Amino acid sequence: MDLTYFAIVFGAFLIAGLVKGTAGMGLPPTAIALTTLVLPMSDALALMTVPTLATNVWQAFGGGHFRAMLRRFWIMGIAITAGIFVSALTLRSLGSPLSVGLLGVILVIFSLTAFVAWRPHVPARHEWWANQLSGAATGLIGGVTGMAAVPFLPYMQSLALTRDELIQALGILFVVFTAALTIALADAGAFTITNGIGTLVATAPTLLGMWLGQKLRRAVSPEVFRKMFLAVMFGVGIHLSRGLF
Repeated sequence: MDLTYFAIVFGAFLIAGLVKGTAGMGLPPTAIALTTLVLPMSDALALMTVPTLATNVWQAFGGGHFRAMLRRFWIMGIAITAGIFVSALTLRSLGSPLSVGLLGVILVIFSLTAFVAWRPHVPARHEWWANQLSGAATGLIGGVTGMAAVPFLPYMQSLALTRDELIQALGILFVVFTAALTIALADAGAFTITNGIGTLVATAPTLLGMWLGQKLRRAVSPEVFRKMFLAVMFGVGIHLSRGLF
């Protein structure tokens, strides 16, 4: 691993951790968006695995709703895993140029829906089938793009969950998503010695960035920072999606 590679990894994941610490979201899209500007998509996805798992394991267990959220969303987790394996193992596009363009489209959709604060509502009586449908769609898309954003995030925000429940449910399902994605990446041969070491190295700046972001949250309005983050994601999404046209 040369110094340039190390500097790219450190800087990208420091910023990604800063975004998550300040806005409470955005680690995977920020890390992927920044690293794919200079590295292949397969490397960007491989680098993301350990930092994402580390932060979301803490998020999954850091609250008093783990058992309740696991009972409520375990079938959704299975649907996400199945969707990832189906699309990743059949289309074989994970980490390809096509996936970069599709990732750009996903970032544009994600930033636009989040920016306008559009919040659909799914009644509790429909969760038994909507959880499975959303999970399968998220997995199918994630098996190509490597990211769980659409329809996952808008759907989770549409449910009757408190803020603490939502954060913990997201942590649980992101752990499931990242674990399944890691298996799919390993099957595709995406891990090398370089990015294998890189994903371990990336964990330290991610955690440092989260700590700095939590400090920054006290000085900067989270809503202002969120809008800035979404604007950047929109621009990056436009740039990446140009490969499809």
